[in-house]
Amino acid sequence: MRFPAVLILSIGASLVACGSRDGDAGSKPNPSSIGTGVHIRDVVDPAKNMNGATVSISGAVVLTIDTYDETQDGKSRGTVYVQDIGSQAPFSGTSLYSPAFVPSDLRVVPGDTLDLLGQYVTESSIGAAVFNPGEVLPQISKPTATFRYEFKTPDPMQIDVGDLNDNNYATGYQWENMLVTVKNVVLCDGLSTSKGRTTGALATDCTNAAGSATMSNELMPLDVNAYAPGTKVASLTGIVTWFFSYHIAPRTADDIVIAQ
Repeated sequence: MRFPAVLILSIGASLVACGSRDGDAGSKPNPSSIGTGVHIRDVVDPAKNMNGATVSISGAVVLTIDTYDETQDGKSRGTVYVQDIGSQAPFSGTSLYSPAFVPSDLRVVPGDTLDLLGQYVTESSIGAAVFNPGEVLPQISKPTATFRYEFKTPDPMQIDVGDLNDNNYATGYQWENMLVTVKNVVLCDGLSTSKGRTTGALATDCTNAAGSATMSNELMPLDVNAYAPGTKVASLTGIVTWFFSYHIAPRTADDIVIAQ
């Protein structure tokens, strides 16, 4: 998608200073090195009413960067997904739209921890696409993203796939842009492709799959012929995305575990 581009409070050694990003992935930041900004969950939670505010967020760890251009028009890549480091609390994820990195030549990778300064917006439309009343696309718009240290991505939060049903927009919203896992689901109709986007409905009960979330190819290629209708998936891990409906976008083939 064109839209949008995170801290385990580890007790231990202080952050080790380094002149390069190589060889320092195991550093364990002292809580004092996290920063003084707010958490993503303090911004995204609708109860905080932060839409339009300029926000300073500390400890946002990169989950993944969308480098897969599924529509092959250059418009469906570039999103950076971030999450509060070490947090599985609701509303802990967001996405970055058009970030400016510090240093300017920084190329972020999953696990990089950033400080963010930008405007939090909840978009009610994207171009000609106008969302239903009350449905929005949250993101940090044009933030300055300052590299803090290398760490690791949060563990995925296991959720009920039913949380992402179209009829449960508010329930799904709490997991949007977060790394999640759903277990023991079925690709009811297999996969299909339209205009480059490959999706397949996910449910625990395919007799009642209307409005269900889908697996999508937003972050990696999916072969429509690889998953027959009724394929049982032991676990699916990915980023929760939304565009009129909820999707789970796996990052690599390892995120998809077919039941044996």
